[in-house]
Amino acid sequence: MKGVFVIARKEIRQLTHNTQLMISAFVMAFIFGAVSGPALIASGGAGTGMGIDSLVFTYGLMIGLLIGYILSGQTFLREKQEGTIETLLAGPLPIKEIWLGKVIGVLIPAYILTLASTVLMIIIAGSIQGEVLLPSGPIILHIITVVPAFIACGVGVLGFIQLLLGMRENQIINIGVIFGLIFLISFSRELLGPGFAISWAGEGVALIITVALLLAVNAMTRFLNKERIVRTLP
Repeated sequence: MKGVFVIARKEIRQLTHNTQLMISAFVMAFIFGAVSGPALIASGGAGTGMGIDSLVFTYGLMIGLLIGYILSGQTFLREKQEGTIETLLAGPLPIKEIWLGKVIGVLIPAYILTLASTVLMIIIAGSIQGEVLLPSGPIILHIITVVPAFIACGVGVLGFIQLLLGMRENQIINIGVIFGLIFLISFSRELLGPGFAISWAGEGVALIITVALLLAVNAMTRFLNKERIVRTLP
């Protein structure tokens, strides 16, 4: 696992030194946080007692997924475009550890920005409402466990596709994957209905499903090999 964390530190360092990319991710997080809070108040959701929970449940996942999408392009796709991934492939680390290190490297800054955006939307909603809005215990569990696991799942899928396929296929499939996951979040929320109450049991089920998806994505990496990746380089 030492090699995994070496890759993760490298990716975090490169991402944080890419000023333009980090500004884009920060602006995305800020806009989501600044707009979602007033939207909740305008809809009357904050007065229901579970409006803030509903907002965090849905948009926390969406924010994390979109930020992960922005950052993963630099970590996976850009390295293929520039050919710098060949340096990693020539090393002793197996491709699965390279993939996992990159996923962790994207997950950490994406999750930090997601937390900041979530806190911002709660503060703005509370200031407009004139009261302190606090998420419930199950939603705090959701933020701590389900959200980072879902971000890792989304980034893992994107990274797998970007390593496996050529550049032309990536441009089409990546957009389909990200919007497919967003649709899944929205559809699940609509299916649960407006009266859905966030519970400990519900969060436990959500965590189990997300971890199962993450393990499935991890299992998919057996289809990756260094020779195939090299053949997809431009």
